[in-house]
Amino acid sequence: MAIDSGHGHGSGATALIGVDWGSTHLRVHAFDARGGVIATRQSARGMATLSGAEDFAAALDELLSVDLDDGNAPILLAGMVGARSGWQEAPYASLPADAAVLAAALQPLRFKHRRAAIVPGVSGPSDGFDDVMRGEETQALGVPPGTRRVVAPGTHSKWLRLEAGAVVGFSTYPTGELYSLLLERSLLGRGLPAGAWSERGFLNGLDTARERPDWLHQLFGVRARNVRNAAPVEELPAFLSGLLVGYECLGANTASAPQIEVAIVGGAQLAATYALALRRFGIAHYIIEGDTAFCHGLWRVAQAAGYV
Repeated sequence: MAIDSGHGHGSGATALIGVDWGSTHLRVHAFDARGGVIATRQSARGMATLSGAEDFAAALDELLSVDLDDGNAPILLAGMVGARSGWQEAPYASLPADAAVLAAALQPLRFKHRRAAIVPGVSGPSDGFDDVMRGEETQALGVPPGTRRVVAPGTHSKWLRLEAGAVVGFSTYPTGELYSLLLERSLLGRGLPAGAWSERGFLNGLDTARERPDWLHQLFGVRARNVRNAAPVEELPAFLSGLLVGYECLGANTASAPQIEVAIVGGAQLAATYALALRRFGIAHYIIEGDTAFCHGLWRVAQAAGYV
């Protein structure tokens, strides 16, 4: 368990507990009455490590204590906690989704006689099927006003469109998952140093993605370059990353898509990687830290729901 000091602009007693529950992480934020974050605690007890309501309740209770929370503040939870295999399934909200729509669809949750609820995920049409997400919609509501496009990179990267502060569309790219599978469990990644990073290799991957649209064929080029000694082996993991991130960014920014500034929402290292890709492709962007966006977005939902 890790404990961090908050950087909020207010002070005083805890007015809200906000929970960001991912597949591999659990973060609990204590807010004061003005929306400032008093403190943050986190653990590795993500959704994928838990089974059943009792496990989820215990994992949350482990991070709550008297110096963080007096037991009276309402609790809002977002992310994979509301998935089918989470604590309690929260039905998806439909597009367009703003803070009021999410607040109206909160799923009540029983936890120690507290006022608690789960923020719903969002589902909407995306190129032939109804796409789904949980957690990124809350982050998107926390970006600066006027932002119209957001990317939340990760295991399943999300590209979101916003209008007037509401999510109006999104698409998912399983880039991070595919990278891990190919590097760790496929013949393409055999013999490659998993922890190696090379900016030159990454940029070569980006350029290859831009120049050669047959992505499935180009993936095998990682293996071919290795066995033919056509590229330094320590550059090939980053080359693979550049291919995948490149095809993702190019697919999400086609000639028909509006060429407007993109907010990159995420941790520092991954956000910097995507910033490098967008810069390479001439796409305007800025970075907002993932926890900051989440906390701002969750506070907006709490306000709309009358929790604060």
